Amino acid sequence: METFIGQIHQVRFYSSETFFIVASVTTEEQERDILMTGYMPDYSEHKTYRFEGEFIEHPRYGKQFKIEKYEEVMATDKAAIIRYLASPLFKGVGMTLASCIVDTLGDDALNVIIEHPDALDRVRGMSEERKNHILEVLQNKDESQAALRFLMENGLTLKLASKVIAVYPKNALEVVQENPYTLVETVEGIGFKTADDLAMHMEIAQNHPYRLDACLVYTIKQMCMNQGCTYVSLEPLKKQMLKAMPFLSEAEALAVLERQVDSGAIILEDERYYPSTLYEAEQNIASTLRRYINGVEELEFDFDDVEDQLVKLEEKWNIAYDESQKEAIYAFMENDILLLTGGPGTGKTTIVRAMLALYKKLFPTRKIALVAPTGRAAKRLSEACETPAMTIHRLLKWDISTGIFNMDKEHPIEADLLVIDEFSMVDTYLFSQLLNACGLVSKILMIGDEAQLPSIAPGQVLFDLIRSQQIECVSLKHIFRQNAKSGIVQISHALRNGEYQDDHLFEVYQDIHFMPCRDQDVVRFVCKIAAKALKEGYDLYDFQVLAPMYQGVAGIDAINEALQKILNPPSEDKREVRIYQHVFREGDKVLQLKNRPDDNVFNGDIGEIIEIEKKDGVHYTQDRLIVDFEGDIVEYTSQDFGQLTLAYCMSIHKAQGSEFKIVVMPIVRSHLRMLRKNLIYTGMTRAKQALFLLGDHEVFHSGIGRDEARRQTTLTQKMQGESSLSVYDFMD
Repeated sequence: METFIGQIHQVRFYSSETFFIVASVTTEEQERDILMTGYMPDYSEHKTYRFEGEFIEHPRYGKQFKIEKYEEVMATDKAAIIRYLASPLFKGVGMTLASCIVDTLGDDALNVIIEHPDALDRVRGMSEERKNHILEVLQNKDESQAALRFLMENGLTLKLASKVIAVYPKNALEVVQENPYTLVETVEGIGFKTADDLAMHMEIAQNHPYRLDACLVYTIKQMCMNQGCTYVSLEPLKKQMLKAMPFLSEAEALAVLERQVDSGAIILEDERYYPSTLYEAEQNIASTLRRYINGVEELEFDFDDVEDQLVKLEEKWNIAYDESQKEAIYAFMENDILLLTGGPGTGKTTIVRAMLALYKKLFPTRKIALVAPTGRAAKRLSEACETPAMTIHRLLKWDISTGIFNMDKEHPIEADLLVIDEFSMVDTYLFSQLLNACGLVSKILMIGDEAQLPSIAPGQVLFDLIRSQQIECVSLKHIFRQNAKSGIVQISHALRNGEYQDDHLFEVYQDIHFMPCRDQDVVRFVCKIAAKALKEGYDLYDFQVLAPMYQGVAGIDAINEALQKILNPPSEDKREVRIYQHVFREGDKVLQLKNRPDDNVFNGDIGEIIEIEKKDGVHYTQDRLIVDFEGDIVEYTSQDFGQLTLAYCMSIHKAQGSEFKIVVMPIVRSHLRMLRKNLIYTGMTRAKQALFLLGDHEVFHSGIGRDEARRQTTLTQKMQGESSLSVYDFMD
C-alpha cells in the first residue's frame, strides 16, 4: 500500500450515482500529476487529501493509482511542526523521530526545546549529535531562521521557504504576514495554490480582497497558459471566475475584475483581457523590432567581397549554393533583422553556417551569440556552425530562485549578432525578455519552421511575425538532391504543404514505415524495433520513441516501463532505487523535467544515470542519483528525483529541438483526441535516418486532417500598427 498527499487537479470522470471518480491529482511527492481512480462520495478540488492504494495496470488505460481509502488532511499545528522537524534542515531527524519529538513534547514542542533544551533527552532515539544539531538550528536568532520556521510551520516545503528568503532576505516575515499572495508574482515556483494553502494556514478568509485579486489574476494566467493565448474574452473569463470563486455573485466577480483592471494587473483593450506581463511583452516585442526594421547601423561592406568569400566557402566545403540560398545569404547581409524558415532538407543549417562564416570574415572583431530554447538544440546548433551556443535562459543568466533574468536593459548581452534557432519554440514572454537584453545587438537572425508546434507557453511568435509581413522573411522550399531520396523529408513536406493524399509514400521509400497494430500491441512492436536497432549497432541516444500521452497501454509510462526491462534490465551489478511507481537503475536513459541553469541542464535534456548511492545513515543521509548529461555531471538527492523521468519514450513536445537517427511514433485510437497535423509533423521531423509509425491508418489521416486552432494573440496587429517612424530615426 502506497500513500500520497495532494489535491485533485482535474476531474476526468465522475458518476454522481456510483461516486466513481477518475482524476489527475497533484501530489507533494511527485512533479507530474498522478492519474487516480476509485470511489469518492464527496470531493473538492480545494481540499487536500491523503490517498492510500496501489498502482495497477489497466488493460486499456495503462498504469493508474487505485484508491483504496482516502481522508481529508486537516491543517494542524502538530502536522506542520512534524513536517518542519523532518525537513532536510534538521539532518538525521526524519519523519519517525520528528513524530516522536512532537508526541513526547506536545504541540508546543519548538518553544519547549528552545526554553528547555534538555527536554530532548526525554525523546526515545535521541542522540547527543542530533540534539545538538536541532538546538543549533532552533536557537539561531537570525531573522531568516524565524521566517523559515514560520513558513514551514504554515505548510511550505524547505525548498520553497528558502526561495522566499532568497527573494526577501531582510523582510520575508513582514511581506508574507502582510499578503502571502505577493509571493505568486515574486517567487519562482510558488503559484496561487501554494500561496493559497499558506494563506489558509494563516486563517485568511476566502473572500479577503487579497485572495480574490490573486485568484482572478491566477485564473486569467491559467487560461492563457492552457490555451497558449495572450488574452481572453469576457464570457469564458467570467465562467472561469465563477468556477474559481463560487461564493461570489456575477456582479461581485465583475467588481473584482474591474478592480484588477484599474490596478493595472490586467489590461483591457478592445474587449480583450490580458495579463499585464503578456500585454507588455507583445508591446515590447513590436516596439523593439521596429528599431531593427528601420535599421540599427549601416555596416560597411562590398557585395563583391561577399560573392568572393562565398565562392571560397563553396570550394572549401565542396558545396554549390543555388540562387535561393544565395538570396537568403544576401538578405542576411542587407537586413538588420531576418527570419529564415523552411522544412527539413531545405538547407537551413547549411545556409546559416555560410552566413556566420561570412560575418566572421567580413567583421572579425564583432561578437556573435548563438542561442536555442533547449540544451540539445543549442548543442546541435553549435556543432553545425562550429561556434559555441547556449540556451536562451543561460545567455540571460536566469536565476532559478527568483525567476529573474539578470541580463536586461541595464545589463545587456555583449554581442553584435544574435542568432536564435528553433524559433517556433520561443514564447512571447521569453522573447520579450531576450529583446530587453539586446541593447548592444545590431543584427538578429531567427531560424525556425512555422509548421512545427508553437511554444508551450503563451504566444505564437514565429507565426505572428511572418503574418505581420513587417520583417524580411526568406522561406526555403527547395529540397536538395541529397535529401530528395529521403522518405522522411518527402512525407514531412507533403504534410507541411497540405499535399498528403494517400499512404503510397510508405511503399516508395525505405526509411519510412507504417506498421498497423492495435493499441494493446504497441508496446510489443516498440520493443521488437528497439531490440533490432540495438542489435544493428545503434545506441540508446540514436533510438527514440515519441508519444503524445502519458497514460494508457500505448502511453509514455507503459512504453518506458517495457523498454527499461529489455534495454536496461535488473542486474546484480546495477543499483536501483524505487520512486513510487518508477524504478531508476544505473544505466537508465532519463529526461530532465525542470531547468537547472546552475548545472547547465535544462527541461528536455537527456542523460544517463551513471551511479546510484543508497542512503546508509553514515556517508549518505539520502539516496543520490548521479546523471551524465553528455558531459555535464549532475547530482540529485531524493527531494529532486521528481525532476527526472525515464526517457526511452518521451512526449513530442519534449523532443522538439532534438533529432534522433531512429524515431518510433504510436498513432493509435486512444491518442486521437491529442493528434493534430503540427504535432505529427513535429514528431516525424525529429527522425534523421528511419521513421516507424505504429497504429491505425484511419487515425493517422484523421490526425493530419486536423489543424490546431490558431492562438488568440495580438502581436501581428501590434507589429502592423506600429508607426513607420521610430524614436531611433531621430538619434545619431
